[in-house]
Amino acid sequence: MVKDVLWPLMIKNVTPAATRKMSIDIGSYVDRNSGILLTLDLSNRYSFADGDRELIYNVVGTSENEVSELVAGSKQIYQSNRVQSNPFYITCALLTGWYLNKKDAQSANVVWTYMSLMMLTSIHKGLFKFGLNHEVWEYTLAHLDKTFSIREFPSIFAFIQDNTKTVVDTYKAKLMKGDDKDLAYTIDANWTRLKGKLKKLAARYYDNHKSGRYLNQDTDSYDSEDFHMMDNVSFATDRLVNRVYIKLINRQFDRRFIKYSMNGSETSYTKVSNLVDDIIDNDGESGTMRSLIDNLVRFYLLNSGRPISYVGKGDFIAYMKTAFGSNTTAGEMATIKNIIDQWLADNMYKYGRANYGKTVQIMYRRVIYMFFVFVINYEAKLQ
Repeated sequence: MVKDVLWPLMIKNVTPAATRKMSIDIGSYVDRNSGILLTLDLSNRYSFADGDRELIYNVVGTSENEVSELVAGSKQIYQSNRVQSNPFYITCALLTGWYLNKKDAQSANVVWTYMSLMMLTSIHKGLFKFGLNHEVWEYTLAHLDKTFSIREFPSIFAFIQDNTKTVVDTYKAKLMKGDDKDLAYTIDANWTRLKGKLKKLAARYYDNHKSGRYLNQDTDSYDSEDFHMMDNVSFATDRLVNRVYIKLINRQFDRRFIKYSMNGSETSYTKVSNLVDDIIDNDGESGTMRSLIDNLVRFYLLNSGRPISYVGKGDFIAYMKTAFGSNTTAGEMATIKNIIDQWLADNMYKYGRANYGKTVQIMYRRVIYMFFVFVINYEAKLQ
């Protein structure tokens, strides 16, 4: 079996340092393709090159040729099935199972999501051989009914992440076992699930294309067959929120922001740094970190009257700093403080004190709040 050769390599090579580097490199890949992955625009394609696949082989300590030879010698992986016999998919599936056995669900999901991003490139090319007309796709997206799950997500990347969670949770036992037949089965299941969703979208797209229905972005007409895009701010906000979230979960932020956030407070850098790490590590299923980022950005836009371009300016930091200590009744601010208070309640006991006073709680709440403000501001400058 393939795992008989690759698992011993993983014992040697899949170190915490290698895992951190992998997460950073995958985050960089998503960032490079953020113009597509952090939108719902399937009319554009992103690529998945040899170097992108090499990233996973390097973590394991193997090569595509070596895995291809192992797959060719397997009696339970069908060579005629180009999906389940793909050496990159096999390596990713084994590495996912490795992390699950190590109780590192976050890294397991990162690897499976990365594998799915490559799958999506192949499925997209198969279903949309000649590409998509952007206006027709926009019309299709705007008129999808509730049976299309992609409507529920802010981006292609979020859509893929949700699929990852479902598949990994469903086939966790098979992935952890890691036998050749289990690898082939789970890879096929993921491919079939993704292709089924994209095939349904393609059918609706081609129907609209054939009928000449498209989203007109150049006029102000609102006839039933002629729509105008008006939600640019919402799309820009979602994109910024996703970019910040991805940078945080992949530890691609400047830790000096922790020191900046502590300015004027009697807090411990070590405690704040540990708090930030714990918040990121524990965000997997709750999704509260994305909610916090979203509420911070939307609070500013709704209450300051400034355009989204100001999020990357000093005005954003000054306004948000003042707003924290104000008596605002805005729902977004209440949500922000509740989320941070829950994080403190869940984690502060680890750092030497089971109970802490209200004054200390307010100080740490403010520091965590300002940390996220600084990260959002910095990322907005890059847009």
